[in-house]
Amino acid sequence: MPSKGLMRKRQIDLFFRELDKALGQKAEIILLGASAGSLMGHIRPSFDIDFEIRLAPPKVRKKNIEEEILKTARKAGVAVNFSENVDHWSMISYLDYRKTAIPYKKFGRLNVKLIAPEYWTIGKMARYYALDAKDIAAIIKRKKLRPASLVRLWNRALKSSDLSLELGQFKTHACHFLKNYGRRLWGKKFHHEFYAKRLG
Repeated sequence: MPSKGLMRKRQIDLFFRELDKALGQKAEIILLGASAGSLMGHIRPSFDIDFEIRLAPPKVRKKNIEEEILKTARKAGVAVNFSENVDHWSMISYLDYRKTAIPYKKFGRLNVKLIAPEYWTIGKMARYYALDAKDIAAIIKRKKLRPASLVRLWNRALKSSDLSLELGQFKTHACHFLKNYGRRLWGKKFHHEFYAKRLG
């Protein structure tokens, strides 16, 4: 019997195959959230598919595209959350996430990509529920992400974001993560204070 992770992948693929038929035009899609995490190898089941969708060319817009996406989601048995610009989902900038996105698959006229693992952690760190921290740790371990490059990226995200209360919250979340997960991920010689000083 297929694993939950494999079943989730099949559901994601089914949704985009059906969405290609429903939209009938070219689009670039970037997957984020737990569904992207599942495709990176973290098998915690996700209950929805989060994605950015940009039509090509951008000025061509089919009527009722939102309805088509929601209708396709119901047909595929998934819930969806989508936007033309996911950088607006949080006050913390995703930086150049489009340039660094990783090709996943093409479904007819849909070019589907995954947000790069390092950039994926930005959204999770901004929200930072208990499950988010565990998800971040799982992807860091699976993708062998190094602390120095991650902290540099998080620092860039902070400096590129508009002034808001979320800046301080993000920094607090990151410091908490480094303190509570750092040694488990990077060994006993890891010193969270060293990296925390490099945030903001």
